[in-house]
Amino acid sequence: MFGILNFSTEITFWVITLLAFAAVVIFWHKLHDLNFRNVFLRVSAIIFVQLFAIASLGLTINRSGEFFDTWGDFFGTNKNLSKVAIAPSNLSTLTAQDVLKAKRTPGGSLIFKKVILGAKSGVADYVYLVTSPKLSSMMERQANPNIGSNYQVVELFPGYPGVPETWIGSLKGIESMERSEKAGLIPPTIAVIPAINVVRGLDTECLNIPGSSQVETWLTSDMKTVAQGLLGIDNRRWSAFGYSTGGWCAAELAIRHQDQYQSAVSLAGYFTPSFSAGINQRERNVLLANYDLVKTLKSHPNNLKLMIIYSRSDKFAYASMKKFTDKANSLLPIKLVEIPRGGHNIAVWKPYVGTGFDWLGANIEYVTPQQS
Repeated sequence: MFGILNFSTEITFWVITLLAFAAVVIFWHKLHDLNFRNVFLRVSAIIFVQLFAIASLGLTINRSGEFFDTWGDFFGTNKNLSKVAIAPSNLSTLTAQDVLKAKRTPGGSLIFKKVILGAKSGVADYVYLVTSPKLSSMMERQANPNIGSNYQVVELFPGYPGVPETWIGSLKGIESMERSEKAGLIPPTIAVIPAINVVRGLDTECLNIPGSSQVETWLTSDMKTVAQGLLGIDNRRWSAFGYSTGGWCAAELAIRHQDQYQSAVSLAGYFTPSFSAGINQRERNVLLANYDLVKTLKSHPNNLKLMIIYSRSDKFAYASMKKFTDKANSLLPIKLVEIPRGGHNIAVWKPYVGTGFDWLGANIEYVTPQQS
């Protein structure tokens, strides 16, 4: 009832804030005598109003950007999802009953939400599988839902802090995908949207961190196993698309796993890990060396296309992007799209999500995939 993303929670906090403020204004004069009791009540009332005002504003911002989806995520408390996760051995193709229970978007896509235990990483967290309107309509007409052979797979990455729902909600990513499909700019699409912030309170940067979590493995090998097990996809290469930290993840994973990805879009992403607290200096040095994308590109032939959507006003990501492109332009095809105005926020990025989807659709390599 009072989930962190619920509108009712936000309204309740704002109502309490306004009522508390009104009460302070109305009854302030009754505490005019200078004694300990009155001073204590005045200070307590001011602190109470300020705390609820800050909390209310935080809830509004979080609902707008969908940075945390549960109170546990916000407070950094671990939840043991492995107890309810689908084990790799229990993955089975979605049934007609699953299709009936799936959430349908106004544009006609189907959203399947699962808790998955990674076959290789051991990570247990949420994964969203979204089938675009054409695929969804076909699946709904079948007794045994099948996606056929005309489709592309795009893996979508949120930022940090962030949750998979941002692509469905505030960023309007699925709406953009639906518009592009309707306009004939992209083929029928399967969107795989995994949680990337799987270690509570730690920004893993989508890396395999010794002694922590194997997030890179979770997002690559494990997601492929999930999509093959639940949707029956073949072994064709995917595309990767992310914003902010997710933009780094999309570029990093696609460059390091070109057997799985054929193209990537980085929207306001950076190109070297940006570590938060929890990673010591020795670990940072090792990881920075291991995840040097230019070094990786130089180490083998590249069969990858990359789009970078950026803004010069984005102080958080622009310098990193410029440093990367200066060195990588000769190593792989890079399409640069500049956002003329705006910094590092969802309102700036939203109009360019469709640009990313359209470019991915125009750069698909249609090959006969090998069955895995």
